[in-house]
Amino acid sequence: MNFFASNKDFDHCLSHRSESTIDRLTQEMMQTFNLDEQLEALALWLAQAWKDQHLDTVTDPRKDLDACVLAVTTELAIAAKVVGGPVGLVILTGASSEAVRKGCWQVLQSEYNQVF
Repeated sequence: MNFFASNKDFDHCLSHRSESTIDRLTQEMMQTFNLDEQLEALALWLAQAWKDQHLDTVTDPRKDLDACVLAVTTELAIAAKVVGGPVGLVILTGASSEAVRKGCWQVLQSEYNQVF
């Protein structure tokens, strides 16, 4: 019996099994944790906080929206770096961009409807 060959086969089985278990676990975690809804709620909260700090937000709708998106995106990037792992990577690679635009638009639209 070749000890090294059997050891390689054993290591291969273990590594193959752990990879598939990790992949399956990550997929299950991502399915149970609806990231889109969580990001939308967080982006809306951050957009509201930004608007509360910038009371003169009705000057120029496009400029205000750009400023809000920039501020909220920056805060979410900081949060993604802190969270790390697959969830942080998903946020950093653009998963939050739609949520940020929606949150800022929703907050600013209610402000514009009151003024105009």
